[in-house]
Amino acid sequence: MKNKKILLANSLLLLALLLFIIVPFWAIKIFKLVRPISENVSLLLSGSASVIVLGGIALLYCIITKRKFKNVMVIKKISIKQAYLTMFVAFGTYIFAMGINAITIKLFPFAIKDGTQISNLLGGSTMLLGLLVVVLVPAFFEEIFFRGIFLDAYDGVNKKIKYFIITSIFAAFHGNVMQIMYVMFLGFILLMVREYTGSIVGSMTLHAANNAISFILSKVLMNYMRSGIEGSALKSAQEANVTLVAVLIQATVAFLIGGAIIYTNLRKLKEYKDTESRAKRVGQEENNEYLKYVVKDEKNLNLTKYIPLAIYFVSMVVIVVNKY
Repeated sequence: MKNKKILLANSLLLLALLLFIIVPFWAIKIFKLVRPISENVSLLLSGSASVIVLGGIALLYCIITKRKFKNVMVIKKISIKQAYLTMFVAFGTYIFAMGINAITIKLFPFAIKDGTQISNLLGGSTMLLGLLVVVLVPAFFEEIFFRGIFLDAYDGVNKKIKYFIITSIFAAFHGNVMQIMYVMFLGFILLMVREYTGSIVGSMTLHAANNAISFILSKVLMNYMRSGIEGSALKSAQEANVTLVAVLIQATVAFLIGGAIIYTNLRKLKEYKDTESRAKRVGQEENNEYLKYVVKDEKNLNLTKYIPLAIYFVSMVVIVVNKY
C-alpha cells in the first residue's frame, strides 16, 4: 500500500506540473488576454491555477485512497501559544532568507531578473488581491499539496530522505534560481513546524505569515522607489555590485539573528508538543519503529514508484535552463 501511495503522489506531481503549464495558457486564450499582462491579472491567473490544480489534485488523491480530506491532510486545531510561536519562526525565517538571497544574487547574477520580476509583481498588484493570492492561497493549497499529500504518501520512509524529497519537490516547483535555495530552507522549516504542531494548520500559519511579511514589505519598499521596474532593477544591480566579503558579512548577520529566532521558537514548539502529548508521542515512536522494519523489508521492491519523480526533476531542469 505504501509503495502504491508513493507512486500515486509522484504521478499526481507530474500531472500538476503539466496542468500548471496548460491552465494559464488556456485562460489567456479563452479570455483573449493581451500581453504584456498586468500584475493583477498575472496574480489572478497564478492564484486560480493553484486553486484548480493543487486543490483538485488533493481531492483526487483523497478520492483514490478512499480517505477523508481532513484525515489525509491532518487538519487539527492548534493552540494560541503554538500560533504565536509559529509567527516568531516566520519572522526569523524571513531574516534568514535575506542572507540566502544576498548570496544567491552574488553567486548567480542572472537571478537578479527573477528578483526584479517578483518584486514588481508583488509591488504592482492591489493590496487585497495580493493578500488573497500571495498570502492565503499558497498557505492553504501549497500546504495541502506538499505537506499534505506527500507527507501522507511518504509515511514510513526514513525521515531524512522524506524531508529531502519533499523540500526538493517544493523548491523545484517554483521554477527559478532566485527562490530555489530559499524555498529549500523554507520547505524544511515548514516540515518542522508541521511536525511540532502535529497539524497542517501549523505549517499553513507559518506559510501565510512568511508570505505576508514578504508581500507587505515589498509594497512598502515599492513606495520609496522612483518607478516599478527601474527602481527594482537599480536596487538589484546595487546588491550585485557589493563585494563578496560584504555579502558574506551581511549574510552571516542575517543567519545568526534569523537562526537564533528560528531555533529558539522551534525548540519551544517541540517542548510544548512533548509536554501536551507525551503519551501519544511514545505511541507514535513505537509505530515509527514498526514502520522502519517495514521500510527495510521493502528495500528489494522495484523502484518504479520513483520514475515519475525522476521525470519531474528532469522536466524542471529543462524548464529552468530554457528560461535562462
